[in-house]
Amino acid sequence: MNGISIGFNPEGGVYVTSQFETDLNASSDDMKIADHFIDLIRQRSPAAALTLERRADDYLSLCTGEMDFLRFKYTPRARWISIDVSGLDVRVDDPRFAAQKNKNQRFWKASITDLSDLASFDDAVFGAFLKCSEA
Repeated sequence: MNGISIGFNPEGGVYVTSQFETDLNASSDDMKIADHFIDLIRQRSPAAALTLERRADDYLSLCTGEMDFLRFKYTPRARWISIDVSGLDVRVDDPRFAAQKNKNQRFWKASITDLSDLASFDDAVFGAFLKCSEA
C-alpha cells in the first residue's frame, strides 16, 4: 500500500508514518482535504487506523484497512470529493451530491468550489468511515 499510515499508540498518542509520502504526489490543497477529514476522524475515533493512498492516477483515497471510503481531487480544473455512501442514510435528491448522475453506485461525487465546503460533508465522511471500519 502506498500512503501515509496514521495510527494510535497509547503511550505516544496519534502517530503518522510517512515512508510512502513521496508516492502520493499530493498538492498542498489535496493535503488540506486529507488533513480536514483525518482530523475529523481522529477527534471522534482517536485510535482509527487510516491510510492516505494514491490508488488511481486521478485521485487520492482515504482508507481504513483495505477499504477506501473517500476519494478526492482538488486542482484548478477539477474540484471534487467522492464518498462511499452505500449503507448510509443519504437521499438521492441530496443537493450536495448533484454532480453524481448514477445514484446506483457505491461512491457519490460532489463538486466543491472551495476548501471551506468540506465541513458540509463531515457527517457523510464519518459515516462512511464507520461503515468501512466495521466491514
